[in-house]
Amino acid sequence: MSRFSLLLLLTTPLLGPFLGCAAGSSAQRTEAPPAATATSMTGTTSRAELEAVTIPALPDWVDKYAGPNEEERRFFNISGLMERFQLARVQAVELQNHYRDLIRSQPPPTPEEAFTTALARVRRGELESRLQPEALGKARFIVVFDLDETLISQYYPAQVGEACHELAIPRKDGVRYVKLVPGWQQAFERIQALGGAIVLFSANVDAPTLELLAHWKLGGVPLTEHPAIAGILTNSYLVLQEKSEGVSDPKKGNPVREPSKDLRVFDETLSRVIIVDDNPTRLFQMRNARIFKKFEAEPFCTTSDPALRRAFEQALPTVVQELEDSVRDMDARGVPFAEAYLPYTSLGQVTVQFLVDSGGFDRARAIEYVRRHPKVVDPRY
Repeated sequence: MSRFSLLLLLTTPLLGPFLGCAAGSSAQRTEAPPAATATSMTGTTSRAELEAVTIPALPDWVDKYAGPNEEERRFFNISGLMERFQLARVQAVELQNHYRDLIRSQPPPTPEEAFTTALARVRRGELESRLQPEALGKARFIVVFDLDETLISQYYPAQVGEACHELAIPRKDGVRYVKLVPGWQQAFERIQALGGAIVLFSANVDAPTLELLAHWKLGGVPLTEHPAIAGILTNSYLVLQEKSEGVSDPKKGNPVREPSKDLRVFDETLSRVIIVDDNPTRLFQMRNARIFKKFEAEPFCTTSDPALRRAFEQALPTVVQELEDSVRDMDARGVPFAEAYLPYTSLGQVTVQFLVDSGGFDRARAIEYVRRHPKVVDPRY
């Protein structure tokens, strides 16, 4: 057993403050599912047990990835997994990832066998996400970065790529060129200096994501191995959420219908974590989301407009300035980081602009007002 696996096993009961505790409250579902049975704990999971923690599949007409040749894309009720099997949230999401990996293997096991194996893996502390519980727990704040069209652009014409790229990854049919967003290295280094942790979360699948990160280096060390990266999550870690989760009245719930990134994996309280992402349709905790203008290599590399190019070059440094400003406010007022950063989030910016447009505030005063009165920001769209 690796040192990390042993650490996770020893600290699982203590993961609650920063990775999500194993839920025990009936408020998380209208009716709490029964406790794990002897079969699910010691033998192969039954079909009934598997279905009890599975979110019903969306109809084909609303799922653009559904098709006759698509492998099973089962989504689990994460709160249900936490309650039934006494798992931390990170373990429950990791279970879904392991399950997907197993179902894709050849020959694939039965769903019941795949679930049983996935459950055993997470109980042994196997985190394919490379999450570092200790680093996340000690971090003053956590910044989760999306990859495609936020930190990188990798699907653009080869003729542009040949002249404009940082990474050239060999493929069977040629080369995959990758352009990195300007200022990424300074951003990573500054977040570290401020006491923050960095997580990478891509909606892309495992193989191309991990291959890219193995070629991408910081200080000569691939990002897949760099201690500055406290976790790497991919497509199988995206979640759905039933409307009954987290509430006693399902009519007041928050169903998540598009596979999305759940920031509670990194901080159950959502008080220390934000995500920087170009795609809000993959997010649902918008008070913690900093929406980023898509970074695309083709317009950046080919533009003759210096103003547009400068805007691309300053996009990530602007986020860093927001982080610095928020850390100063966090320290000055003794408030959680997410509250200090709230004016820069998707929902926070709506309120800031509202105060500027309709309240007669200048931007600086509007930001300060939102920080002093966080409840004025809507809880969700």
